[in-house]
Amino acid sequence: MFDKIMGYIKEFIDNTPDDIYEFSVILEDALVDDYDEMYKEQPRATEILADEIPDICASAEPGMKPDEIKVFKRKLRIEYDKALKAVV
Repeated sequence: MFDKIMGYIKEFIDNTPDDIYEFSVILEDALVDDYDEMYKEQPRATEILADEIPDICASAEPGMKPDEIKVFKRKLRIEYDKALKAVV
C-alpha cells in the first residue's frame, strides 16, 4: 500500500492536472484509511507523509490558480522527497 500511495503522489507531481482538488481529497483520505497498512510496510516514511500532507491537502480548493497549484505541488514534493529518503 505504501508503494501505491507513493506512486500516486509521483504520478501527480509528474503529470499535474489543472484541477488538483480531487487528488487532494483522495490522497488525504488514503493517508487516513490506509495508514496502518502503510505503517507496517514503511513506519518512518509513513509518519513523514502523515505529518504534513493532510494539511497540504486541506489547503486545496476547487479552481485554484496555476501559481497556487505550483505552491501546493512544491510543498507536496518536499514531503514526498523526505518520505522517499526514509524508505528502508
